[in-house]
Amino acid sequence: MPIKRLKVENLRNIALADVVFGPQFNFIYGINGSGKSTLLEAIYMLARARSYRSNRFGSVVRQGEKQLQLFAETEHFQKHRIGLQKTSSQTKIRVDGNNIKRVSEIARITPLQIITPMSHEILDRGPEYRKRFIEWGVFHVEHNYFKCYQQFYKALRQRNALVKIGQTDIDSWNISVGELGERVNEYRESYVEALSVKFKEESEYLNPNSNYNLIWKAGWDRSKTLYEVLNGSVVSDIKRGFTQHGPQRGDMKIFEGNRCVEQTLSRGQQKMLIVTLHLAQASLYKERTGLSPIVIIDDLISELDLDNQKKVLDRLLDQACQVFITSIDNIQYIKPNLRKDFVISSGLIKAL
Repeated sequence: MPIKRLKVENLRNIALADVVFGPQFNFIYGINGSGKSTLLEAIYMLARARSYRSNRFGSVVRQGEKQLQLFAETEHFQKHRIGLQKTSSQTKIRVDGNNIKRVSEIARITPLQIITPMSHEILDRGPEYRKRFIEWGVFHVEHNYFKCYQQFYKALRQRNALVKIGQTDIDSWNISVGELGERVNEYRESYVEALSVKFKEESEYLNPNSNYNLIWKAGWDRSKTLYEVLNGSVVSDIKRGFTQHGPQRGDMKIFEGNRCVEQTLSRGQQKMLIVTLHLAQASLYKERTGLSPIVIIDDLISELDLDNQKKVLDRLLDQACQVFITSIDNIQYIKPNLRKDFVISSGLIKAL
């Protein structure tokens, strides 16, 4: 759902802003510290109810203020009005005048891909980052997944609580966690299989000399059912104090040939790989839903050479996404009728 209008109040160095965006490319220019990333942060918060830059409210709210407020109008096949008010103790969300308790409700109407200079953490850091990436995709294209996901983690918490106190008679929870875990993993495996096809398509254009493969690791020995694994690991789990096997231990691995890419790629190659992953995910989302997600790119484009910049922008153009890109330097490649340009200085935003 493209964001037509965005109002920001008391977010970092933006005291007050009211911006009307274009439906395709929106370029936001300014020096470091001017507020470029803050504008993207506002869009992200309206989709996720949290910042991608900090978990601390004191770091996000404008100095001296006790609350921040965000408001957006989205427009596509349906129009929505989304409001978010955040204080140190609570977050209030409203959609079309109604109070919303679950973040999943705003996530569905503002499907958002974010690419930042820190996105390489998908490769560098633990499986939680890669799993989170896959969860976004499954959530948005498999609408029964979220309920199954919730049921699994509820059952897992119960099993973990019993394991922690040394309870050995937990067969009923082995059955529940096993059945739900198998279903969660089926959704994920099916999604990664479809994503792999899109990933290869994008790689042919963006990384033509690559030989990448996406592999999903379930989190347990797949030669056995999850129930069998759980039943056989009760004593070991009690010693550890938690459930060692299951979808909570799932992970996505990316190989080039037979080696993990974090062992073989330069930082520049990693950046293009991350962009390729996100564009593949956006393409799959569009194929499954008929809609294009919002894509926000924080400074990363400026770190790519001109040839790779053009490749990425061309693919975004083909997918008809609404795109928000921050940069220090003016990006000229996109035609004037497909773009809106903004300059931001000391938190003040001006359309060019």
